[in-house]
Amino acid sequence: MFIAQSFIKDLLERVDIFDTINRRVALKVKGENGWACCPFHNEKTSSFSVSRQKQFYHCFGCGEHGNAISFLMKYEGLDFTSAVEKLAQENGLQVRYEGKPEKRNPEAPRLVDLMTQAQEFYRSKLKTSPEALKYVTDRGLTPETIEKFGIGFAPDNWRNLVEVIGPGKSKYLIEAGLQREGKNGNEPYDFFRNRLMFPIRNTRGQIIAFSARTMTGEEPKYINTGETPIFKKGSEVFGLFEAQRSIREKKRAIVVEGQMDVIQLSQAGFKEACAPLGTAIRSEHVEKLLKITDHIIFSFDGDNAGRKAARRAMELTLPLLKQGQKASFIFLPEGEDPDSYVKKFGASEFEKLVSKSQPLSSYLIENLSEGLDLKVPEDKSEFLSSAAPLVRSITNSVYRTAVLSNIAKAVSMEDVRVLGAQLGISMPAPTEGRSFRGGYQQWQRQDSFQTNYGFARRRVAPEKDRLLRTLLRNFVLYPQLAVLYEKAATELFSSIENETAQTILSLIAVIFKESEDGYSIQNSLISIPDPLSSQFEEKVESARSLILTIVSLEEGRELIQEELVRGRDLGTNYLAAEKETQMIFFKFELEHVEEEKKKILSGTLTEEDKDLLRIYQNKAKTLKLQIQELTKKISQDLHH
Repeated sequence: MFIAQSFIKDLLERVDIFDTINRRVALKVKGENGWACCPFHNEKTSSFSVSRQKQFYHCFGCGEHGNAISFLMKYEGLDFTSAVEKLAQENGLQVRYEGKPEKRNPEAPRLVDLMTQAQEFYRSKLKTSPEALKYVTDRGLTPETIEKFGIGFAPDNWRNLVEVIGPGKSKYLIEAGLQREGKNGNEPYDFFRNRLMFPIRNTRGQIIAFSARTMTGEEPKYINTGETPIFKKGSEVFGLFEAQRSIREKKRAIVVEGQMDVIQLSQAGFKEACAPLGTAIRSEHVEKLLKITDHIIFSFDGDNAGRKAARRAMELTLPLLKQGQKASFIFLPEGEDPDSYVKKFGASEFEKLVSKSQPLSSYLIENLSEGLDLKVPEDKSEFLSSAAPLVRSITNSVYRTAVLSNIAKAVSMEDVRVLGAQLGISMPAPTEGRSFRGGYQQWQRQDSFQTNYGFARRRVAPEKDRLLRTLLRNFVLYPQLAVLYEKAATELFSSIENETAQTILSLIAVIFKESEDGYSIQNSLISIPDPLSSQFEEKVESARSLILTIVSLEEGRELIQEELVRGRDLGTNYLAAEKETQMIFFKFELEHVEEEKKKILSGTLTEEDKDLLRIYQNKAKTLKLQIQELTKKISQDLHH
């Protein structure tokens, strides 16, 4: 069952985006539009504009734009369905759905309702347990903090919840992770006993699980609800619901390792603190946080375990950072955690640590060079071998260039391009003394139009737009191609100032966007059969329809719809489209290589330049042969 497309259109026609945003961000009317400092990036002057007439918002600083639905998705970290439902609720509208509803036993309680009932029970028991109250008081928690995080207590009894929720509900308590099956035919028993109870909420505030802490020193210190239909431990972040408003206001998220760390920091004024659930941070945690902030600050203990956790966080975060996003690290003195540190030294001292947090790029070099002398060739080689895969994993080309420049300084190499070639990383050529005729262009500093890293964006020449339009047409005609070339397209087009290029990136974002339950259009593309299968076209058409339903709400929809119509008229088959797409990327890469060669040949050649020139000459020769071969194959496929 899914939301009817007609309802989405009706909703956007009846909703006033100005009122929707103004309830969350104070807008100041200037002329026809409302203005404010952008809620999605740091700025001191108002560049965030909301048009009542056109019913969309646009930030002239970071480029964020969209309608009322996309604003809620970005601002509140909601998936598409949740954003539509919330917007409808705020405006007194009943959501219309299509498709067959799931069959559900009317007698079966909703799992989130069971969780809420259990939470009320645990909270009531905290108030009547002298031991539990003494524990939280000794830990320095105030009544306001206990109330904010809904802290409770599970008594040391095997069957508390059945008495509270009622008989005959054990099946559902087990499904919710609140009880376990009894052994040898015995009755089910409560999973949480004699522990402090911390509710885990999703971004909508619903209780979906619990984390329980011992008060007696037994191991493990924490136990969590297992995987359930409403809880996926690997993607949830403790305290995110409570922290999300502060994260947006402070434009940062402080990530710590434990629940008590989150609660103590929040009580000390760091309400933007949160913690991943589970034994270690995962990419799903980082992705979720980067949807609502552009700056993640990881706080780790200064011991070996903390250093290992920081290394893992670095490896996971590098590929996920987009334009304007960053991560940094705090390392506490050995034996301290955020909980103990803020109680011992105070909030002001912890804020000093936050303000001096180590940038990810700096930590990368420090971590990989630990114990090495970069003046010694063997150590230098070991360092670069370790750095190469990490730098190659960075999908943001601007950030990758900046990191590579820092690495070049660390190993005393003057020419970053040579280092890039050695590590298998393509580098754009400098642009001084030459004009740009399309394709790739070296980043150049300037005072006017800049990205968040201070580098100029590239403008694509008009004749290149034809290739981009063909690429967009192939991606919307066969969305699985967008999945195959997602990384290459993101790297190539993220800094090109061109409507078609930006529409391609928007289309890719739609395909990879995950709902709260982890579903994305990308998932459905995995099951598309072989192109020769009789079901191929039917499955692809289903994916196209879903994409068009979503992009009908976005800027660039006319261009996408126009190219889909043109693609259908041309009748390009999948095999030809696949080769045509590959050839287009080869052409962009060839142009970049030729520009590199020209730049090298424009000056006096050093030995390093000669080595680099040979690399580019061989690359250009290979690319030309590949383009010729693909051209022949495309012609053959079009006649089949």
